[in-house]
Amino acid sequence: MRRPVLSLKLLGDRLQLPDRVPGGSDEARHRAVLRVLRRAMEGELTQRQRQCLELYYFQGLTQEETGRRLGVTAATVSRHIKRARERLQQVLVYSFPYLSGS
Repeated sequence: MRRPVLSLKLLGDRLQLPDRVPGGSDEARHRAVLRVLRRAMEGELTQRQRQCLELYYFQGLTQEETGRRLGVTAATVSRHIKRARERLQQVLVYSFPYLSGS
């Protein structure tokens, strides 16, 4: 099974990532953020949060479809996704302080 391509555009709608950031090349910074984001998804999120992100963002299912697949409500899926995005935002801002916007 192919690993889904991780893109900041997938989660960027809620992670509030700037288009341009200081220092180094944009491409190098972009790759560094993606590496940290992938590690954070694997190490900082619960299994259920990862499942919800996978189905919702990478497979393109709706929250209702994701919930049916996982045996939970759409509201529960929404909460898992929200908490996962919040945790990923925390990890990214910790790793890259310039992402905090301040």
